[in-house]
Amino acid sequence: MPSRNIPSVRLRRIGSALRRAGSALRRAREDCGMTIETASRRYGRSKGWLSTLENGLHSIDRQELADLLDFYGVPDGPLRESLLHLATHDPGKNWERIREGRISAAALDLASLEEDAELIRAFQPCLIPGLLQVPEYTRALIAVGSPSTRRHCRALVDFRMRRQRVLNRADPPRYAAVIGEAALRYHVGDAAVMNAQMRRLANAARSEAIEIRILPEAAGAYLWLAGPFDLFRLRPPGRLSVTVVEQFSKSVFVDDEAEVAEHEEIFAKLLAVSLDRGLSLELIERIASTP
Repeated sequence: MPSRNIPSVRLRRIGSALRRAGSALRRAREDCGMTIETASRRYGRSKGWLSTLENGLHSIDRQELADLLDFYGVPDGPLRESLLHLATHDPGKNWERIREGRISAAALDLASLEEDAELIRAFQPCLIPGLLQVPEYTRALIAVGSPSTRRHCRALVDFRMRRQRVLNRADPPRYAAVIGEAALRYHVGDAAVMNAQMRRLANAARSEAIEIRILPEAAGAYLWLAGPFDLFRLRPPGRLSVTVVEQFSKSVFVDDEAEVAEHEEIFAKLLAVSLDRGLSLELIERIASTP
């Protein structure tokens, strides 16, 4: 079991979300023109307390977090709801997020993990992973969703494209994806959309920082092992890991060590029976060139 001195995934995520997201604590403090010294003096807590909170290194109860959000003027909305939800639940437990037709708490949770990760491993049996999608592909997926999802199409597409910037930043996480061969053959949108998507996938497969492995149809028996999931190994402190399992209407965030280890074992098995990097790229290019 992890040391009690190492923050849980949930506490890490509170800190990371507070550091980065639009109007969260650190940015809200800076937007108010307050240094950490000024904010701590006016709020009545020590500079060290506020600093460790912004870095996700200690917990805060729901009421005090709500007071701090009010102090910085963070309005009602998905971000505030997401942060308060994190403060409500005990550390070290798995949690669920309903996926909604907007930039929901689930989406914010996922983006927070992507930003904090040093290693991302993705398994997608039937679709191209979100971090590798072109806008037209994402838009075509949303077009067959619920009316609520379609109403927020532009915001959802923009949000997914912004998430992809994590792979292009100066210190990107390592990224490895196992993608079912079916995902290359299923048509999402029209031929032009699929052509653009295959070009994007091929370019990603040529990158040294991104590992694309195709699970061939011949290895289809392995698909029963799991549905789509993502594995995140977070940057220090702690090098914590978490799995995000995609279900029909919700995402399940798993930080139980035994369950995460099971998903790591499954990913290793899928990787072992997938085509190597060179053959994966050849298959992508061959399917892309098929009329």
